[in-house]
Amino acid sequence: MEKKEVALAEAYRLLTPGMVVLIASQRDGRNNVMTASWQMPVSKEPPLVAVAVAKKHLTAEYIQATGAFTVNVPGFGLLPKVHFCGTISGRKVKDKLEEAGLTPVPGKKVPVPLIKECLAGLECRVWNTYDGGDHYIFVGEVVRAEASEAFDGFWRLKDNQDEYPVHHLGGPHYYLPGPSVSVTPKDGGFEVTPLKP
Repeated sequence: MEKKEVALAEAYRLLTPGMVVLIASQRDGRNNVMTASWQMPVSKEPPLVAVAVAKKHLTAEYIQATGAFTVNVPGFGLLPKVHFCGTISGRKVKDKLEEAGLTPVPGKKVPVPLIKECLAGLECRVWNTYDGGDHYIFVGEVVRAEASEAFDGFWRLKDNQDEYPVHHLGGPHYYLPGPSVSVTPKDGGFEVTPLKP
């Protein structure tokens, strides 16, 4: 397979098709939200997730001040609102959630809202913070999680694409998950079969 050189400024996009999330934060009664796809689980026990947030972002400031954040998983039906949250700074609007038409719901274990319209939400307390160049890497302990019926141990993608998690390709480009498949042992090897919704 032939390969072409990729500019280092774009190298991160080779790893980018990541699930888009909305990271909510709060400080002194003011809510904020940002779109991110640089996130990942890092531990099952304790349950830890990591999110990368630009040091200059208001979200980083709020997370450092409160030691808490929520990770919200939007569905495809929210994509225009999700893109808005990723292109407008919380420093430029009074209430970014309101401007985006999203509904904050008080967290039950952290002083940060979840987003009502999202498919899932994880309430996190900062476990550790790492310097990641121009970003902070916030590792959060998940202290509570909730999800819609679209999640049943894993994402069950049915007919309603508005309830599909969205992935980010870079810039204004996104995509939806394709067909779901299972890999099962067969005849000393493995077989790939479609997964029933």
